[in-house]
Amino acid sequence: NNGWSFVIVRSYCSYGAVDSNAPGNLAAAQAGGITYTDIYHFPCYGGVDPSQQISDDFNAVGQGNFGMMWIDIETNPSGGCGWSGSASDNCDFLSTMLSEGQSLGINMGVYSSAYMWSSIMGGCTAGSDAGAALWYAHYDGNPSFDDFGGFGGWSTPSIKQYGDSVGICGINADADWYP
Repeated sequence: NNGWSFVIVRSYCSYGAVDSNAPGNLAAAQAGGITYTDIYHFPCYGGVDPSQQISDDFNAVGQGNFGMMWIDIETNPSGGCGWSGSASDNCDFLSTMLSEGQSLGINMGVYSSAYMWSSIMGGCTAGSDAGAALWYAHYDGNPSFDDFGGFGGWSTPSIKQYGDSVGICGINADADWYP
């Protein structure tokens, strides 16, 4: 595990399909002694129903193979899957995803930066209102929450992504702090 204590594996791709590598990546991490294994879901706004995305993701990865599912709120580069120009519509989409996950018994979280959140979700508080944890991005090289100013209704984050490109052994990874 090279000192890694947790991993968050992509389980749903930005173009609107499950990532078929996720189950194997989770199994490899667990076999390598990594105790905490989560997944992240990169939603496709225009292509697939939000509830169906969560259901497909959950069924592909398998119950009990991960701790939390994190919904990735950032610009989507995939054609036909970009966020709506309406923060209200985007907020409703996220709310539907979180509700579906919770109905399936999934511990849900949200990944975003303050900038991406305000650009895509505006003043939406659906994540915090649903009790979803926050994993936020701020590439300042500092593994602490000292910089967190709150957004989306969250006053306390759970994880911080503070850097990128720290992968080892051919693994592409970002630097995250999970106290």
